[in-house]
Amino acid sequence: MTWLTTSGTAGGGFAPTEAASFFFDRLAARSVGLESGFRRINTQGARLGIPRVLSDAVASWTPEGTEITPTDPNADNVTATPRKLAALVYASNELISDSNPDAQNVLADNLARAVALKLDRSYFEGSGVAPEIRGLRNQSGIQTVSMGANGAALANLDPFADALGMLAEADAEASAIVMHPRNWRALIKVKETTGSARPVLIDGASAPSDGPRRSIYGVPVFLTSQLSTNEVQGTATNANSIYVYQGDQVVTVFRSDADVQVDRSAAFSSDRTAVRVTLRADLVLPNPAAVVRITGVTP
Repeated sequence: MTWLTTSGTAGGGFAPTEAASFFFDRLAARSVGLESGFRRINTQGARLGIPRVLSDAVASWTPEGTEITPTDPNADNVTATPRKLAALVYASNELISDSNPDAQNVLADNLARAVALKLDRSYFEGSGVAPEIRGLRNQSGIQTVSMGANGAALANLDPFADALGMLAEADAEASAIVMHPRNWRALIKVKETTGSARPVLIDGASAPSDGPRRSIYGVPVFLTSQLSTNEVQGTATNANSIYVYQGDQVVTVFRSDADVQVDRSAAFSSDRTAVRVTLRADLVLPNPAAVVRITGVTP
């Protein structure tokens, strides 16, 4: 990532020496997709082909002294096309000129949060219609677990057991579960048995007052408010999806790093400095079966 500043002390005061990590670390910490284990690949090109194996070579028992029948694995490429995500903010020159790291953090955190939230929404629900990237919801080949023709609320952990089993059958292993916070609110109310006060999501040796563990069947749970809560499933119009996946099989491709530019002249008359961040990213699935979408989850 390159920080470019105009002349004067304002831009220089904002840009720390370790600029690359200063912004991207904050972006990664606020992006559920990146935090949940997406594999990150950098490229300098406008497109990047990522090879994938569709089927393995065939092994067979062969008599001694006879020719081994050759077979080839079936492979192709998935192409990532990083597209631009941008944010523009204006900050007072008093803030920009302040060399105190706390002042720098305020602006960097604001930018990182804005970019991370939009990036997450696109990672999971992007339409794929340019310039937006295609998110998990609209990727072909992913697996699904339905909550029913008209959707249903979460009353137990069965949908997650189904998702984990489906991943295992596809030779994948779940490493992340991503859901809307309202789903977590419902799950932490689920009790072990009817009439019990003990929640399911409490470790055996713990008391309910210790709080629930943020995992299901040992798989970490990540929460994001960027998942839509107005999906339609049958008569339900207030549904959302939950995603269960093997993180390293979800690939996000960045074209170079984020670029942050500072310009004091853009809002000269109001004594403000413009700060713009742009990055180019895409998301591809070399193995779509490593993702399960649980659909039709209602409040």
